[in-house]
Order: sequence, then C-alpha cells, then structure tokens
Amino acid sequence: MILSRSPIDTLRNEGCTLTGVLSVTGFMEDAVTVIHGPSGCTHHNASLLHASLAEIDEVHIPCLLSSNILEEEVIFGGEDALLHTLDAAEARSPSLICVVSTCIADTIGDDCAALCRQKRSMPVIHIPGAGFLGGGFSEGIRNALTSLLTLADSDSSTHDDSVLIVGEKNLEYEAEENFSEICRLLSLLDLAPGIRFVRRAPVSDCQKIGSAPVAIMREPSLLPVGSILSSRFNTHVIPGFPVGTKGTSGFLQKLGEYTGIDPRSAIHDEEGLIADLYCSFDDLRCESIRLNRAGADPATIMAAESAINSLGMKIRSEGYPLPLPYDPPIGISGTRRMLNAWRRCLSHA
Repeated sequence: MILSRSPIDTLRNEGCTLTGVLSVTGFMEDAVTVIHGPSGCTHHNASLLHASLAEIDEVHIPCLLSSNILEEEVIFGGEDALLHTLDAAEARSPSLICVVSTCIADTIGDDCAALCRQKRSMPVIHIPGAGFLGGGFSEGIRNALTSLLTLADSDSSTHDDSVLIVGEKNLEYEAEENFSEICRLLSLLDLAPGIRFVRRAPVSDCQKIGSAPVAIMREPSLLPVGSILSSRFNTHVIPGFPVGTKGTSGFLQKLGEYTGIDPRSAIHDEEGLIADLYCSFDDLRCESIRLNRAGADPATIMAAESAINSLGMKIRSEGYPLPLPYDPPIGISGTRRMLNAWRRCLSHA
C-alpha cells in the first residue's frame, strides 16, 4: 500500500530537530551526548556546530559520540550499537549522558528510552531528536530542556532569591549581550540571575532548577517548558526576554508582581534611560527609510517600527533600505545595536 502524505506535514522553515537538541546538550560542561544514528548525522551536526561557534568566536566544541548505525543495524536493529556506544561514553566518566535518537533510530523502532533506564554510574536520559515527520530546531530545544528537567530535585522546599534563565540561544551571536541586558533589568529591582538553563552550566545545576521562584524564558516558544516548571515547582514564569524598548516596562512590572517588589521606581528609571537612548540618535530623526522585511521575525518588525516612530523616521517606498536583526532586539541594548547599524547604513546613503 502506498501512503500519500501532504507536503504540509513535513515542511519547515528552520533547521533539524537534532541540531536544536545539540545546541542545548552541547553546552553542559560535564555531559557527553550520544547520537544514536548514522555517523553522517553526527558529522554533519559537528561540522555545523563548529562553523556556528567559530562565527561567534567560541572555541568550545561539544563532546559528541555516534552509535554509527550501518546497513546491518537498519535491518536487524541498532540497540546493540547503542549499548556499545553507551559503554564508551560511560568510560569517559561524565556527570550525565544524553542519548539523542535520530530519524533512522525512530524509523527502525529502537527502544532508546528503555536502554537509557539501565543502571549506570551516572544518569542517562533520552531526548527525542527525530524530525522526519515535521519537528524543527525549536522543537529540538524544547525536547532537550524538557528531558533535562527530569533531573530536577522533586523537593522544591528550598528556595533562593535568584531568577532562573531558561533556553538562551547558545548559537546566537549576541547571547551574552542579551544576558547582560536581562542582568541590568534585574538589578533595577535588586534581583540577580541564577542558574542559566542551559548555558555553560554543570549538570548539578539541573538538580536545583526548582529552587528559583521566578523563571524567564528566552522566548515564548519555550512556554511548554515553563508550564512544567509551574506545575512541578510553582515557579512564576515570564514568557520571554523583553523585545525592544516597549517591552521593558511590562517586563519589570511582571517581575515586581512575581517577587513582591514595587517596580514603580525601576520603571521610572527605565523610561528615563529609554528617552536618553532616543536622544542619542537624534540625528536619525525624519530620515526617509524602508525596511527589508523579507523573512523577518514579526517581533523584530514590531520593535523596529516602535523605534522608527519614537525617532520620527519616515517609512517610504523610495526610502533608504535598512537591515533588520535576525533575532528580535532585546531591551535597550538590543535597540541600541539596531540603531547603530542603521546609522552606519545611512552614513553611506
């Protein structure tokens, strides 16, 4: 029987699910990731990660092992190959082994989860990484974070005052700049960031996830992870980093509500900083411009239009074309970087 499947089921506009998983597990300091699939899956993603990390001046290369499924395993099953690779991973004495199943492993029906439950000298978790019937990079990130949450201590009686940061984009060029902006906003309420789940974090941090009273998601697509935090630990969840200058006041308001801190003084100070920001770009006022919206994130477009309105710039079809950042600008610092890029473009107009 020939099965007909609509192309809509498999189309996607982002990278592989496996790559999304590796962008999380590869940034745990003392973990090893086992990719259960053909060596090509590992080689392709290792090359991709190497190129992406080199682009952001990052020299760390994640530890990836392949079960190296061949034709024989595809026919007769690849569980023995996975067990052999798990033995090799265990010999490295990591604090955690992450097993990521690929499209081939799922297609031939290997029970990766059952093999991960076998007792070893360190925890072994299974993370679904197959995206052959849809999926995508963002789903891979969600799968990885959700699976890592199983390591969290179920006793949430111990709390600290730090704020949990969830799902930072480890391959993002401005990841540290965006984190610094969140730290700046937290400091306005005398708060501090705590665990970065997961960015250059030890495996032991995963056990303490439930201790933070508030968690900030990197972006709204991670809300399913936030829902788990809320249900398991009663964690208050902020759905995303504040986009543009319009998002910071609401962000501070929500933080104040969840922590019991009066945010009015912080919001007043933030509004003053926003006014100062736009004053420093007064030379852009009344410039005639147009935006290259092709493929842009809607949140990026909204932040750009907000900045344009604040500066009184004029959008016209014959205006000078201005670029948009790939990811939405975060807070004041992200908006400043966007405006500096526009200033450089207009200086050559």
